[in-house]
Amino acid sequence: MDEENATAKLLKTLGQIIAVIMIVRYALIIVNYYTGGTFIPTDSTVATILNYIGVYAPMALMVTVGLSAVWSKSAIVKLVFLIVCAAIVIFSFDFGIKGSIESFLHI
Repeated sequence: MDEENATAKLLKTLGQIIAVIMIVRYALIIVNYYTGGTFIPTDSTVATILNYIGVYAPMALMVTVGLSAVWSKSAIVKLVFLIVCAAIVIFSFDFGIKGSIESFLHI
């Protein structure tokens, strides 16, 4: 029981950290917009990192919150949830199958 509470607390803390990172990212983007794009140059490493955060932080937050929601459930539910999350992360990368999936879905 203590291990379950410790894991739930860890997931909650991790979710809070990710949420703060997302808020800081949005604040930096707003400041950059109102300074005319001079605060963070578009070709800088910081801009690239902010773009990656914009893509993967919401996904990480959803996984963290979802995992904390299913943590008290059975091992099968946790396993299914983790498999679905892994599939989402894997397919978020383009392995040259994007065109065939788009044509299959008629997008």
